[in-house]
Amino acid sequence: MASTIRTEMRVCDKYVEVTASAREDGGFDILVDSDCEALRSFAKNLTVISMDDIMNFETSRINREEVRGNMSMICLAPIAVYQAAWIEAGMMSRRIYSKTGSCEMSMKG
Repeated sequence: MASTIRTEMRVCDKYVEVTASAREDGGFDILVDSDCEALRSFAKNLTVISMDDIMNFETSRINREEVRGNMSMICLAPIAVYQAAWIEAGMMSRRIYSKTGSCEMSMKG
């Protein structure tokens, strides 16, 4: 069963929806949907990832400049990819995630 994470990025008034589907070879098919023009190349460049991509942040294709393209440094799309893939891999509980709800960031002070 595919795992989908939707993120509403209120700072830029855009959304991103990432779906990760497990592949027979142990990798993941990734589908990125967004109303953000800057994420079009990210979606095009990141269609398949490996288990290593979600386990090793420093070497992950998800973080590579040529994959990220023109997106903002603070964009949450890469984190949504990690979360969807982790849920799909069984590394994050689908039940607990849906019970606790989404992550939230707010400014203080």
